[in-house]
Amino acid sequence: MTIVEVMIALFLLVTLMLGFISAFLHSRRVTEASVLHAATTSLLYGIVEQLKGIDYTELLPSSTVDENAPTATTPPYVRVRINQELTQWLRVVYTPSPGTPRGPTTTPAVTATATSLSAIDNVIGPLALSSTAGTAAQRLTLVLWIWIDEIPDVSRDVTEVKRVTVVYTYSYNDGRAVRTIRDREVFLRTRYDQ
Repeated sequence: MTIVEVMIALFLLVTLMLGFISAFLHSRRVTEASVLHAATTSLLYGIVEQLKGIDYTELLPSSTVDENAPTATTPPYVRVRINQELTQWLRVVYTPSPGTPRGPTTTPAVTATATSLSAIDNVIGPLALSSTAGTAAQRLTLVLWIWIDEIPDVSRDVTEVKRVTVVYTYSYNDGRAVRTIRDREVFLRTRYDQ
């Protein structure tokens, strides 16, 4: 073999290996993003299910001061358990009837701020996510905006209905870029859905 043949073979080998490495790195980024999205979704739906289970008349939202709440947290709020060690009092924008509902009807843009929507920032985290090896991976910080609007429809004899709008935002590192995800969940509560 000549040196030229060896160099061509090495060039082909390096090109092939770079393709494999690039595919591996892309696959890892997609997997990490999927894991973070799944963790966020699980946390969010745990919170939503707790909101659905809160007593309609007394605690959705609570306007009385909870003696266990942090001193800087003022009503109205809802109390939810994030995990076994962490309880949060999530402040809400509450619109009693008769009032114009203030919850957004579409998902706000990622550039929107709590102030621009008359919302209240509820920051949960950073929560450590574990990798399969048990070491800490990325940390998850979730920002929630919650609106509870009473929306009675007297013309249809519906008098006690509350619409709960939850907008959530989280960010994660995707290589060198920081990606921000924002979405919303909306559900109705009535006095009779217990």
